[in-house]
Amino acid sequence: MSDVLGAARGRNQQAGLLAALGMALAGCSSSTREVAIQNARTGDLLVEAGGHRVELVRPFQPGVANGQYKGVVKVSPADAGGPPQLHEVSAVCSVEGQPGWPTYDNIYGNPINDPSVKAPFSAKDRWQILYHFDGRVEKIGALAEDGWASRLKDNLCRKGDFNDTVKRPDSKS
Repeated sequence: MSDVLGAARGRNQQAGLLAALGMALAGCSSSTREVAIQNARTGDLLVEAGGHRVELVRPFQPGVANGQYKGVVKVSPADAGGPPQLHEVSAVCSVEGQPGWPTYDNIYGNPINDPSVKAPFSAKDRWQILYHFDGRVEKIGALAEDGWASRLKDNLCRKGDFNDTVKRPDSKS
């Protein structure tokens, strides 16, 4: 009888270990959630859009005029169908309807090979996208695959799904 109970206890322990291992592996795959820039760390997924995954390689430097400057991201095809590309990216985020502010958000960058080496300025490789508040989009430069850039702009500018501002109650009511 004790042999039967011992075997059952062993099977229960094995089942428990397998369940714990499965949960641990599932936890590893949950890292595919997009992380808002203000919470992101090196290696985190910033956005997944346009058939690409964009991960943080070097943190952005906050700056004047609602900017996020000189961050490095790794842009990889989501289906692992090609080599990843590093981009040094900056974004200048505007405020709609405010006097003196541009009427667009501006994201720009260039491909680089090594985030630890200062890349020389290259007008040939540089790209820029202006997202006007009236819906127009101006694309300048050599960015071939830009489906991810709009979503990255939203993350860097804390807009769309990444908007974490608290609406203030209307003081007139």
